[in-house]
Amino acid sequence: MTMPLVVAATCGVITGFLRAAMRQRRLTIQEFRWRWLIGLSVLLLIAVTCIRLPDPIVSAALLLSQGAPLVFACLNRRQPGLWLVGLGLALNLLVISLNGGLMPISPETIQALGLPPESWAVEQRLGMSKDVVRSISDTRLWLLSDWLVSPAWLPSQGAFSIGDVIIGAGLFWVLWSAAGPIKNSN
Repeated sequence: MTMPLVVAATCGVITGFLRAAMRQRRLTIQEFRWRWLIGLSVLLLIAVTCIRLPDPIVSAALLLSQGAPLVFACLNRRQPGLWLVGLGLALNLLVISLNGGLMPISPETIQALGLPPESWAVEQRLGMSKDVVRSISDTRLWLLSDWLVSPAWLPSQGAFSIGDVIIGAGLFWVLWSAAGPIKNSN
């Protein structure tokens, strides 16, 4: 899970609980259709990052891991924040699709992360990640790739995309909204 998603989920849960407590309401997660698509996406991402698989299988799994929650977001778009999650997923799916099925990350971004030069090579998958190292000039829609870097003072540094930030904002909205209009039944 990328840093914006961890931060968004954490902040969303905390503010959702605080908002519910201040309004004397219960935190209520809405019923979502086709929830199993999220589980499928998580399983695919775990497989991609934890099991050494051939690159074509990784590419297909990564495309499906972005497409499945996009379908989920579309089916549940009337729920607060899910249309925003869907927009971020669509941006990520677009850049991944246009770049051979993996998320591009530039050598400059890798250097900003402090990874040793011997640990990566241009046009190769970056370790067991979802990323492929690709120069900015060879990346289609570079602005949508993993080029944002979390601050060095965080315990875990990583790169992420604008789509990840948008997904995080939508996720925050979904969790914050869980303290919505449903009143306490006491």
